[in-house]
Amino acid sequence: MQTGLHFENGKVYICRMDGQRITEEEPVQYKGSWADYITEILDQDKEHKGSFGIVMDQLTPMEIKEAEELSERLEGEGVVKLYTKEEAVLGLVKIQNNDLKRGKTAVYDYDGARFVYYEVKEQSGKTVVEKQDMTRQMEKARTRGEKDQAFSEIIKNTLSRGVTASVYLCGEGFDGQWFQQSTRILCRGRRVFMGKHLFAQGAAYLAGKETGSEKQDARIITDQMTLCQIGLVLHHHGRDVFYPLLPEGKPWFEAKGEIEIFVSGITKIIFEFRSKEGRKMASVCMPLTGLKKSRDIVYKLKMRGEYLSPGRCKIKVTDEGFGSIRPSSHQVWQQVIRLERGESHE
Repeated sequence: MQTGLHFENGKVYICRMDGQRITEEEPVQYKGSWADYITEILDQDKEHKGSFGIVMDQLTPMEIKEAEELSERLEGEGVVKLYTKEEAVLGLVKIQNNDLKRGKTAVYDYDGARFVYYEVKEQSGKTVVEKQDMTRQMEKARTRGEKDQAFSEIIKNTLSRGVTASVYLCGEGFDGQWFQQSTRILCRGRRVFMGKHLFAQGAAYLAGKETGSEKQDARIITDQMTLCQIGLVLHHHGRDVFYPLLPEGKPWFEAKGEIEIFVSGITKIIFEFRSKEGRKMASVCMPLTGLKKSRDIVYKLKMRGEYLSPGRCKIKVTDEGFGSIRPSSHQVWQQVIRLERGESHE
């Protein structure tokens, strides 16, 4: 069984999938952290089998660590999986069997304060998920009529290009049936659905799949995804080859990498930032203070990279020695790199 849980504004929305059976539970208030809530579920159900898919809008390193600890408790790596809303939208499209060849899928997410639009489409054989924050267009609307008018304008702006076949409305901001005029615009030749468990549904679906299998052919374009490939150029069999350490287009909390290289005669490493197509965008120098610049001394270096946030990554380099010829010096070099669109900074 897979359980999808969407935590937002002090409430949790739960969707359970057992084979073809899907069950949605009434939203409930929760106190403490999301990890405490799941721990309470496990304490009540000692025989629980299956995986958890957790959806939160903003993820922190602490939450990622908590997910790893919970997976260890359940004796299975990846039993507790964290998803962004963009990934959950991808799962929603899959579980609803939306045919993107017939048209795009649109998701409007409104919690009463923040208003976000997600668009899922097929492009060059890839499933593309894009996100737009439309909060400014809604925040000045106070009356039911003003909200209806603002939503109508958002619909016109977001659905004006191409064919949109399916539309989903999610969030407690849609309570109250204030969207009368906008509903008539939405329903013109489209299937329109409304629910509060849509993100939980998508997470439950993804939690039951092999890690990353449903996302390999998808490209998610949002501020939660890594901006570029980060790696280094090595001379291999007579030519220069780029070896990525950190991938592009992954949720930042999943983007980790490790490589080992043998070097001699260097005191620094140049890391390059490249687009998915391989175009060099920028580079940064990492000094390896303490290494001897001698071609007669070979160093085996282990490099580990991980993201600390969507715009910050850490690279750690360790001297592993060279077998029995030269023991490790136990030297460690670390560097945190801040990333921005189109450039990088140390």
